Amino acid sequence: CWSAASQEYLPKWQEGYMDIHTIATGRGDATFIVMPDGTTLMIDAGDNGKKKDKQHPDTTKRAGEWQAIYMKHFMKDLPGNGKVDYAMITHFHDDHMGAISEMLPGSNGYGLSGITLVGEMVGYNKLLDRGYPKYDFPAKNVNGANKKFMEEYHKFVKYQMGLGMEMEQFKPGLLNQIKMVHNPKKYRKNFEIRNLAANGEVWTGKGQKAEKQYKGDPKLFDENVNSCAIRITYGNFKYYNGGDLSGGNWPSYKSDERDMETPVAHVCGDVDVAKANHHGYYDTCNGAFLNIVSPEVLIIDARSDNHPVPSTMTRMTDPLVWTRQPEFYITVDQARGKLGEDLWKHFKPWGHIVVRVYEGGEKYQVFVLDADKLDYPVIYKSDIKTAGK
Repeated sequence: CWSAASQEYLPKWQEGYMDIHTIATGRGDATFIVMPDGTTLMIDAGDNGKKKDKQHPDTTKRAGEWQAIYMKHFMKDLPGNGKVDYAMITHFHDDHMGAISEMLPGSNGYGLSGITLVGEMVGYNKLLDRGYPKYDFPAKNVNGANKKFMEEYHKFVKYQMGLGMEMEQFKPGLLNQIKMVHNPKKYRKNFEIRNLAANGEVWTGKGQKAEKQYKGDPKLFDENVNSCAIRITYGNFKYYNGGDLSGGNWPSYKSDERDMETPVAHVCGDVDVAKANHHGYYDTCNGAFLNIVSPEVLIIDARSDNHPVPSTMTRMTDPLVWTRQPEFYITVDQARGKLGEDLWKHFKPWGHIVVRVYEGGEKYQVFVLDADKLDYPVIYKSDIKTAGK
């Protein structure tokens, strides 16, 4: 067992390991994944630009700068050109891609926040989002989803493509649109990334086809329902990330077709580790999703005192919902006061959350790193777990 009396650091990544880092800044989502051959994937680089949300480790830099510094720290010994191989934006909200508020000025014709700031500091070989190239779904007002910053994002994409960055639309249903690029042959038999959902469409479970989940007007949806979702499989290990997909269980929305969680859960199946949809907000983590996906580890990437809300946390900790109740991890502690200690006690210590999947995908372990220290010491580690149970 781990002892708090001894200083410990995450052991170096080595080929055959897959690391999934959920980066804690308190301002938005950021997940950094190192695949078994060293291929890298960043999912979201959020900064909502809200001073009321406490930022980690401090406010001397913007959230995107801290995300880039964190990734560079763990990219030192990886193959490639020092850039992130794939960056992916699940949807166009500020806490997933950056905001005009507190945006830094840039020297290349676009402002720097979130995805553009990390891109400036680290660089991407390929970037995927749900809207490229037309950005016209569910209507031509997509650029209003993140007012003014979308203009900066478009400028960033154009400039970076001029320097060689590739750009693609994320397509639901596809297998290995995101794939290993450094030594794929070694792992191709037991590694895959399946695109589960985007733009209100969900993989059918067969081939690479997807079908839309709505009959009404998709303009009644917000960005969350259109989030991109993926499942990563490595050996027996499976990981789910679905951005801010909704479970539909909140009556204040205009459309009754907001439940994307249930159809996604059916094609995803059970996983070992899942990132909770929409930070555990009111409209998410419905009973069907939790029961079907049934993760052993559930991660909440938080940036607010409503992440998660008490009603959702009550559901997530109800043993009647689960085939197995998971271990709960969270990036920051802003919700502690609203949740109260009876609910908060379910969480492991908060911080950067690293899931390390060992060679072959048979075993994995969860580490929590101190989010307020730049050498990222380990403050908690789980026992080694068997994947696929």
